[in-house]
Amino acid sequence: MKLKTFVSSLILFTLISSSLVARSYSDLSNRYKWVGVFVKSSNRSEQIIKTNDRFYDFRDSIKRLLNSGYIVDDLKYGNGKWVGVFSKNLSNISQTYIETGRWADMDREISAQWERGYRITDIEYGLGKWIALFSTDSGYTNQGYDRVANASNFKEIILDRWNKGFTLINVEYGEGKWLGIFSKGKVLADQTMAIRGYWPDMCNAIDSQWKDGSKLTSLTYGLNKWFGLFSKSSNYQQQGYEASHTIKDFSKIVAKRNKDGFRLINLSQGW
Repeated sequence: MKLKTFVSSLILFTLISSSLVARSYSDLSNRYKWVGVFVKSSNRSEQIIKTNDRFYDFRDSIKRLLNSGYIVDDLKYGNGKWVGVFSKNLSNISQTYIETGRWADMDREISAQWERGYRITDIEYGLGKWIALFSTDSGYTNQGYDRVANASNFKEIILDRWNKGFTLINVEYGEGKWLGIFSKGKVLADQTMAIRGYWPDMCNAIDSQWKDGSKLTSLTYGLNKWFGLFSKSSNYQQQGYEASHTIKDFSKIVAKRNKDGFRLINLSQGW
């Protein structure tokens, strides 16, 4: 276990009351899928998706879009493709990204960025590469992370961090370990989690959390397990999620949801 702290074919949306509830499906239960979590938003900026098979081409796309006034909303690697979700940087958010090969190198980069006043907002692993996004406008103060191989141990670590006042802001699986990024400052109270090995079981867990008043804030897949993170203080009103077998079809879903006033807040992939 590694602990580090710095101190300073698709799911249909159904509108019920003020929440969007997703119903499970059978077509993609045992197939590879891209899954997006959407929330109603007043931000009408269109989100665009860029995909590349080769990492260095993908890196060039990130650089080009950041230099053209965009920000990265999410990154993901899956099924042989790097995928990035971007939108216009209407709020002038500061954002930078770091790429490394091994985690040991990312560990050093994280420490260096913390010293410069940046905080982690997202991290992704794929095909032997780590990509981390950092910002000075996140509202996070103290940050830390934990890495552990066993999912049960990971759950215990999360509970301990919550008891110490940290918010879990990002979960990723890479190099054989679960990674949790924790923050203070901008917090989400009443966080809960669900870990399931079968996609329909995760759908049922999401439905149960919605009925309890919690909103889905992120989904992650690793080591044949789905990890769902929820909160009652996210300020999300209408919410839902959709899935597609291909990133091409998923891009169409994002475009349609944007037109309907929904934004993608989390992208995941798995079986």
